[in-house]
Parts: sequence; C-alpha cells; structure tokens
Amino acid sequence: MKTTKKRKNLSLLKIAAIAALGVTAGYTAFAVPDAVQSMVPIAETVGAEICRYCPTVTAKGTVVKQGEGWFAVVAVNEADISLIEIGQQVRLSGAALMEGEYSGRVEGMGENAYTLTASAAPLPETVVDVTVAIEKGDTEMLRAGYSVTAQLITGEERTLTMLPYTAIAQDEAGEYVYVLEKGISVRKNIETGIELSDKTEILSGITAEDRVLIYPEQVTENKYYRHRP
Repeated sequence: MKTTKKRKNLSLLKIAAIAALGVTAGYTAFAVPDAVQSMVPIAETVGAEICRYCPTVTAKGTVVKQGEGWFAVVAVNEADISLIEIGQQVRLSGAALMEGEYSGRVEGMGENAYTLTASAAPLPETVVDVTVAIEKGDTEMLRAGYSVTAQLITGEERTLTMLPYTAIAQDEAGEYVYVLEKGISVRKNIETGIELSDKTEILSGITAEDRVLIYPEQVTENKYYRHRP
C-alpha cells in the first residue's frame, strides 16, 4: 500500500511569512496565492552610502589687490573662527572666477570681530575677516572688488558611512534604525557623527551590507516585510 506524504498545515500568516522570505524548505511545494503574498507589507530599504568628505568652512568676501599680490578677504562667522589656522588651503570660486581654477592659503586673520548688517547677510552675524593669498589661477582675469566664495579646508579628507535622515529614528534609548534580516525588521542602535544637508554619518551599529528600512516610524519591530530596494 502506498503511503502518501502528509502536507503540513500552515496558517495564512506563516504562508505569508514564507512567501516574504522566498522559502518553502521543509514543506511540500505549493504556489502562494497573490492574495496571501499581499498580506506581507512592502518595505523600502536603502544601503549605507560610502563617500569622501573633507571638512570645510564656507565664507564670502571680495578680491583685493595689495602691491603686486592678489588676495581674498572673507568674513568667517565667529562660531567657525577657532577652526581657522594660518597656512590652511583654500578653494576659491565666484561669478567671475572659474570654479576649480583658483586657490590659495590663509595668510592672516583680523584682530577684531564686527557685525555684518542685514544687507550683507540674511541675518546679522558676528564675523572676523580672514585674508587668503591667491596662489593659483589666472591673476590677469582678476579685478579688485570681485565677489568670492572661499572653502577653507579645516581637516583631512576621510571616508564616511552615511544614511539619509529618513532612515533614522530616536527614542529615550537613543538613535536607531531597522535592518531587514531574512525578511524580518530588526532594531539596531546606532551612533551618528557628522551631519550633512540630507544625511548623517554612521559611526557604529550597521555595516555597509545591511539593508536599512526607511521611514522607521512606520515600521513594526520583528515583523515580516517584503523587500523593495
């Protein structure tokens, strides 16, 4: 007499979970209905972005000529002046200066601070003048009074691991993300560092291979999700 292999009974939720994982091991093969698959919510994920970062301070000012030399005098906010040192490299750009063509070094800093009026800045701010000696670029194209934007390089270039703010949440225990592991949302506590306009540095808590769920406020911990990159 032939024996028949009994098919294991699965609840709809277990079937949905298996469908989310793409796993049928240990069960008789079966086709998962679309209606069952739709029970598992879709999760959008992102991977950590690896990028190069060079810390800078941005300041605006004007081009001046002193003797035979050309300089840029830029107004650095009082909150950033402690980062500025004599000899630091500076990238220069402006409406009349081709980007990437002009650069120099910090040559001096003013002894006194002063307040920029609203006509020179969106809001009044206290600044210190920093003088940059222009060392690279076609000086024949320069004119005293040209506007200039300076990127004062305040540290060494390094590699950062970044995540968008939309992937990060915070509670009384600190900052965290949800990582998708075998289809399940797992909380990972993280430590953050440098903040940019749309993302922040991740110092610890995840790896570059992790898939991180965005909009964590909409995620339930330890729940199955279908992956959508």
